[in-house]
Amino acid sequence: MNEKRQNLTFDELINKGLAAALLTDITAGIRIMREGGIPPGVISRMFVTPQLRRGTDWKH
Repeated sequence: MNEKRQNLTFDELINKGLAAALLTDITAGIRIMREGGIPPGVISRMFVTPQLRRGTDWKH
């Protein structure tokens, strides 16, 4: 998935959650995404299948 997300708020929340997960812990990243309204399926995909992340997603 290399296309940019159409919903920039989701894009920001997902990247903020990924950064928190990588810099702090996964629980913090999940909490940020969940509280921001990211659908559970998207959240699980971010952590279970990182190879499906978009090229624009935050990386360490």
